[in-house]
Amino acid sequence: MSYYNRLTVLVSCLILSFSSQVNADSKQPSASLEILKAEVIKSPNDAREYQVIRLANQLEVLLVSDPDLKNSAASLSVPIGSINNPDQQLGLAHYLEHMLFLGSERYPTINEYSKFMTQHGGYTNAYTAQESTVYGFEVNDNNFAEALDRLGDVMRAPLLDKRYADKERNTVNAEYKTYFDNDMRKFYALQQYTLNPKHPAARFSSGNLNTLKDKPGSKLQDELGHFFETYYSANLMKVALTSPRSINDLEQMALLYLSQIPNKHATQPLIVSPILTAKELAISVEMKPTADIKLLQVNFLIPSVKDEYMYQPGGYISRLLGSDHDGGLSDQLQKAGLVESVMTSFYDSFSEHYSQFSVQFAMTKAGLKDQDKILASLFAYIELIKKQGVNQQQYQQQKSGLDRRFEFLTKNSGFNYVMTLSADMQQYPYKDLLFHPYRLDGFNTKFISELLTYLTPENSRIFKMIPNLQEGVQIPYYQGKYARHSITKKTQQSWLKQAQKIKLTLPAGNPWLPENFNLVDKGNSNIALHLVDQPGHSVWFKQSAYFNEPKASLKLHLNSALSDQNPKSRVTMSLLLEMFSNQFAALHFVSNEAGLGFALSDSNGLLISTSGYSDKQNKLLLTVLKEIKNAQFSEQTLNLAKQEIRRQFSNKATMKPLDFAFAGFRQLVRQPAWSDAALLAEIEGITLVDIDHFIEQILSQSRLRLLALGNLTRQQVVDLNSELSKIVNVQPKPFYTIKRIQADLKQGPLNYQINSKMEDDALASIYLSDFKGDAALATAELLNKLLQPAFYNQIRTQEQLSYSPFSATFPVDDYVAFGLFTQSPTLSNALLYQRFAVFLQNFNKQLDKTTEKEFAAIKEAQLANYLAKPTSIADEFSYLSHQWLSLEPEIDTEQAYIDSLSAVSLNDVKAFFQAVLVNGKNAQSVVVQVQGTKFSKDEILALKNEVKISNIDSLPKH
Repeated sequence: MSYYNRLTVLVSCLILSFSSQVNADSKQPSASLEILKAEVIKSPNDAREYQVIRLANQLEVLLVSDPDLKNSAASLSVPIGSINNPDQQLGLAHYLEHMLFLGSERYPTINEYSKFMTQHGGYTNAYTAQESTVYGFEVNDNNFAEALDRLGDVMRAPLLDKRYADKERNTVNAEYKTYFDNDMRKFYALQQYTLNPKHPAARFSSGNLNTLKDKPGSKLQDELGHFFETYYSANLMKVALTSPRSINDLEQMALLYLSQIPNKHATQPLIVSPILTAKELAISVEMKPTADIKLLQVNFLIPSVKDEYMYQPGGYISRLLGSDHDGGLSDQLQKAGLVESVMTSFYDSFSEHYSQFSVQFAMTKAGLKDQDKILASLFAYIELIKKQGVNQQQYQQQKSGLDRRFEFLTKNSGFNYVMTLSADMQQYPYKDLLFHPYRLDGFNTKFISELLTYLTPENSRIFKMIPNLQEGVQIPYYQGKYARHSITKKTQQSWLKQAQKIKLTLPAGNPWLPENFNLVDKGNSNIALHLVDQPGHSVWFKQSAYFNEPKASLKLHLNSALSDQNPKSRVTMSLLLEMFSNQFAALHFVSNEAGLGFALSDSNGLLISTSGYSDKQNKLLLTVLKEIKNAQFSEQTLNLAKQEIRRQFSNKATMKPLDFAFAGFRQLVRQPAWSDAALLAEIEGITLVDIDHFIEQILSQSRLRLLALGNLTRQQVVDLNSELSKIVNVQPKPFYTIKRIQADLKQGPLNYQINSKMEDDALASIYLSDFKGDAALATAELLNKLLQPAFYNQIRTQEQLSYSPFSATFPVDDYVAFGLFTQSPTLSNALLYQRFAVFLQNFNKQLDKTTEKEFAAIKEAQLANYLAKPTSIADEFSYLSHQWLSLEPEIDTEQAYIDSLSAVSLNDVKAFFQAVLVNGKNAQSVVVQVQGTKFSKDEILALKNEVKISNIDSLPKH
């Protein structure tokens, strides 16, 4: 008997006896596992239990026991990524990530892995980075054992079936083509390509049909197997598990299902070549973007400080560089009209030996012409930090913020949580897995000052997106051109000389820091209270039923039809929001640093949302509203906002085609809606007088809606409402909500075609039904759980037509819609639509074969997701907030929806599928097709008895 057969028999026997093992109350660890003495430091707000074990195969596993969960999740990381691709097969690590889940020895059915997760209340995903590859899944806990066994079997004996090699090569290529002309992907690639060419990080990484194929001396299938056998070893892997099960049970599960992964005693390959030489410093790289993007990014690579995370020197400097305070770098450049925004980031693990600062400037037209002023201002601010910014006051601001965030750390769980944990297990000591972003042991001026010495012109690597770039060479593997040149000493000195004349200031104290962390008495946590229910005036209030945290959220809705009157009013609102985004930059920075946040948006009027600590949140909302009332804008601010809105319109044709299709659908279903051309035509004529008048109208012609949630008292909400009512002249009228088209069963399908400047075609095939209410929504939700894996399998795996096909169900007003979506580099929309039709025919037969038992398992998993205890205040109130935003008369209705979901039968799902997606008796089809440049000469998709939409302006306006 072979080794694998013997192991299969052994594991099968273990599975049969599993239930008795995990329930045994054994306090002694098995001889096959070792409990590591690494106590994970956790937030006082975290009641979960953590433990790290090492199995006999040297696999180290983090166990997280959380009784509040209904789902379990697992993630496995390997410290091997694109940087380890062989030169002959660029993209091999990414290709292997795809191939692994096309069947394993004991679970050989293709795509069964992802289907199993999807139909049992969860999902799966993976990613390949430069230095690691990370896999993960989430699933209902009742199915955790089999899911973990499937993961273990994949890492033990994947089939890597040659029959599917070409299929998955095409899928990898489709993913590559999705980003072939994506400006940010190209921008990132250039930052890699311009590193030391002898270092493997400087190569193309994702893979395509040209890089992943048989070559002289390099057979792809052989390289794939060799790569897996060489690096996918238990001793290099790290695993994180989270579950409602006890630590003892998790120990036994890890032992049972993860011990099967062989220890090949692998070692990480040593990379000798340095990632940087002098030739890669003081360079400027310019790229011509496809979209209208004007970007300037300055990178500084510094010796790695990853192991000094306990002093956070990079975070200290990054916080100052990215500050939006009055008189700071961002503030002064915005006031000068040179930039729209400044973003700063710090990557402590850029590579094994380097960390990186990045300062990114979104330039205006004026900034594009005066880049030297922007760069001189940056170096002026860095010099200010060197001379005055390394002090106890700034350190205390940094430390108090980190301490507060960790003390009241929002609980993460499930898939995203374990994905982060398993990746961090490769980087940080286990005791600091949760603490490392917040740990600050002391004020280490030496580290900070030393890092600042690297932030110089001669150490800079500058990358630009220049729309009018004329010269350049082809970007390897991507669409577009770029130019690279060295920054002369003369230019460097000119920046420093100009910097001496620029006056900037450091951030001062923060008046928004919370002072009161007391918890209010809970008397209103069971139901949402409608404190005010009058014509044009509504106030809802609810406290948390689950969390004792000093946090809250507020939503103030100045409800009106003002922005839906005509094209001019729609554009005026867009301009107003853009101007406020700049005006509120300083307040955004100080409030965010204090643990508060706010946002403005257009949703049936003006919506102002705040969140974070409950202390001072009422004050923040009132401050924002008063600043809106007293706003005074300059002509420069208005002109910059006009530039930005025009840019957004012009860039729609260069967005990802599938995103363009979504935008087209939103535009199509809204009533009223206007074409981009009609909206663009209004921009130039809007004046500051129009803006001022529009603000006056918002405050004098709106209804008032308030939603207050969390650590607040009823009296606080009543008092806040009273203050708001002094500022807003509440109109006693019915609340306004924009109308959306409804299914017209007597009319043929709507067909809306849009032209894109990108290569791929994209298709959104949506069925607007005349079914409404919770029962219909719940039925469609369960249908999607059955349909989604089958759609993915046919369109992506079997036919390789797309990288990311998916289905979805969603409400359009009160009615249920169901959609099939994809973007393809392979077929035109006319042919894609034919494949959609074939899929529906095939799925009709598959659905007929679905058993009551299979359906019950899927429904049970979905119900478990709804019944699980929320992981955060935001999670607790998400359903309620959605109902409120939809202007539903009752908002605390999640239990009613759960009851409807419980009552759905398999026959209900089959009947819905027939009525909506097969015979269409209860639905109208809406197709949004985006035609890419690759298919510009192909036949446009035409539908029988179609209503062709050629002009959005001709649609009904009410």
